[in-house]
Amino acid sequence: MGENTETDDERNEADGTGAAEADGADEADGADEADSADEADAPSASTSKSSSAAPAKKKTSSGTLIGIVGFLLALGGGFAVGQFIKRDDAFAEVASGPKLNVRLRGDEPQVGPDDALVTIIEFADYQCPYCQQASPPVMKAVDKYEGKVRIIFKHLPLPFHKAALPAAKAAWAAQQQGSFWPVHEALFESKGSLSELDALIAKHGLDAEKFKVDIGSAAAAESIDDDMKAAAVLGIAGTPAFVVNGHHYRGKRDYSQWKQIIEAELEAAEDVVDGGVPASGLYAHLMKDAVSKQAPQPSAARKGGPDPQARYQVKPEGRAALGPADALVTIVEFSDFQCPYCSRMAPVAHQLVDKHPDVRFVFRNLPLGMHDNARPAALAAVAAGRQGKFWEMHDKLFEEQKSIPDAADDDFEDWAEAIGLDLEQFKRDYADPAVAREVDEDVAVAHRFGVRGTPGGFVNGKFISGANIEAFEAAITTERAKAQALVDGGTARDQVLDVLLADALQRVMVKGS
Repeated sequence: MGENTETDDERNEADGTGAAEADGADEADGADEADSADEADAPSASTSKSSSAAPAKKKTSSGTLIGIVGFLLALGGGFAVGQFIKRDDAFAEVASGPKLNVRLRGDEPQVGPDDALVTIIEFADYQCPYCQQASPPVMKAVDKYEGKVRIIFKHLPLPFHKAALPAAKAAWAAQQQGSFWPVHEALFESKGSLSELDALIAKHGLDAEKFKVDIGSAAAAESIDDDMKAAAVLGIAGTPAFVVNGHHYRGKRDYSQWKQIIEAELEAAEDVVDGGVPASGLYAHLMKDAVSKQAPQPSAARKGGPDPQARYQVKPEGRAALGPADALVTIVEFSDFQCPYCSRMAPVAHQLVDKHPDVRFVFRNLPLGMHDNARPAALAAVAAGRQGKFWEMHDKLFEEQKSIPDAADDDFEDWAEAIGLDLEQFKRDYADPAVAREVDEDVAVAHRFGVRGTPGGFVNGKFISGANIEAFEAAITTERAKAQALVDGGTARDQVLDVLLADALQRVMVKGS
């Protein structure tokens, strides 16, 4: 579905992670969070039985089955499936296209038999809210098709979730004592928090001494790192992500949708088995022609939005920036202080600049109409910038994001005082029409280049939607090489961006314009 962004006409999360917001809301089939890590080939050998999963919320049934059944193709080494079905008011799109061969060590947590006709590989992060929502429906579906389906879990803790990696290590430690699945569920319930770790250990009857050794062990770190590499080498950067008999599904699905996906995959798998392939060898057979490595897929251009393959004349124009003015790579980010996806981008901005001394990160405001207090927050940030503390206010606003929807002027003033601003000057600047004009100019520029969701960034003029750090890292590498070639050819470093943007598009070209 979409990148991790909110926009004026839809809301979703994806390789993201990272996400973008827009006025209006619709949470696509596959909300997922993003970011990520870097390798893939044998089916898992371990089998364990799940404790009961939490009940999934069912959508209201229409009482009628309305379906358009597509096609199933079973040929040689594998199959591609593509169909739309509607049941219980929920559409499921069954994936088509090349299959992915996820590298499996054989020691991953698993529910279901090794010779299952359908193998679901789940990548998840315990702090990701969409992963928490995605788990009960898929586990319920696995239970329904007991004996025919197996699910294998792999860790994909995202860098902007501080609790995710420690939680993954806790799950691994529990696995060493045969208690992965109950602890797995508990970690989703706690959003990855280990604040009640001793109680968790006691509740599940774990050996506390062994657990604490395992959670801090090199083996735990290596296992999780291997899972992350297995995802990265296939371009899987967001959570939750599922690979079902090789087909990649981004984001969460409800129980009805999982039934549809599983039934389609079962039918195709049965065709292969009927053709003479034993169930015990089915998964290896399906993976014979699957890809073991692929780059993250670039975003498709949203209708009326910027084309990720094009270059646009999006410039810093004196806005607040981290990093050197003569950076080889300039990221111009449009953001909204009330957008939850933008809050994920806040630490990424600092991380990218800290990691790459030749990168500059520029912030421009795009308060969305769906967020009543996003504009006042933008005014507060610009006003703070007049006292040289834009980034301090930027960080404070994202820190206080949950309070922004109900914030009044005195709340913004309290935050201004907290970061050491002269309060009287802040009040004057906050009310200054010139500050409002700066925000309006940013919005106008965003709209001219087709950006109506947040976060949305341009890396040397090339668009990236959402807070996907891996996408930014890839773009930085590509753009740095182009910029360095210009410098090697005699272009001054502080002129690189101007040269790159000289022939870039000056607006999003809409058909008929």
